[in-house]
Amino acid sequence: VGAVTKQTLFPPLMPAGRPFRVSNASRSSRKGIVASSLQELISKTLDAFLITAGVVTLVLEEDGTVVDTEEFFKSLDDNTHFMVLEQGQKWT
Repeated sequence: VGAVTKQTLFPPLMPAGRPFRVSNASRSSRKGIVASSLQELISKTLDAFLITAGVVTLVLEEDGTVVDTEEFFKSLDDNTHFMVLEQGQKWT
């Protein structure tokens, strides 16, 4: 007599969001944002800072390193502090 195994498939769960801090280029405004991917972080940052131009750059606040790949984003710790730069702005 053989055993019958019933396998129930569940849709993949979204990865849990991670907390980050984001400031504007002048550091006059900071927001806490929870996101599970780089694209989600960018999207929520645009909403939080009321940025309508869709072209922004996220950099590490501490040294200006550009964060532009999901692989690098995933390697960063929770509560990493980012700076959002709009077109023409530079990290200082």
